[in-house]
Amino acid sequence: MAELVCKKCGSRDYVKSGHVRGQQRYRCKGCGCQFTATARRGVHPALKSLAVVLYAVCGVSLEKIGTLFGVSGVAVLKWVRSEADKLDDPKPQAQSGIVMLDEMWHYVNGKKTRFGSGGPLTAYRVALSDGCWVIVAMPAAGS
Repeated sequence: MAELVCKKCGSRDYVKSGHVRGQQRYRCKGCGCQFTATARRGVHPALKSLAVVLYAVCGVSLEKIGTLFGVSGVAVLKWVRSEADKLDDPKPQAQSGIVMLDEMWHYVNGKKTRFGSGGPLTAYRVALSDGCWVIVAMPAAGS
């Protein structure tokens, strides 16, 4: 059997501390962690990183990644969220321009019935930080 070390701090300084589920339990003298001589639980951090890359870059679903790694989709979601929490919030860089729209009229199903805004609108083009943009339309001043 390989040399037994503390699972928390890696120290080789420990004492016996009873039994649990038929296994000898040990207590680390350095950090006080109690552990057994079993393999560490969980998924290797490199696989967690691969799971985040598969989700973020390749677009693989959480459930599919969970099936590949033998864990639940919720576990993969927690990995992705923990990595997202480590990132800095993006700085919004919005720009706007003013466009005057006279009126918007639509003819529905070839009928001559008019549907539309009924008045002039002012639209603002707002560029978002991810390169997309939106148009916000509102009634023009004085109408």
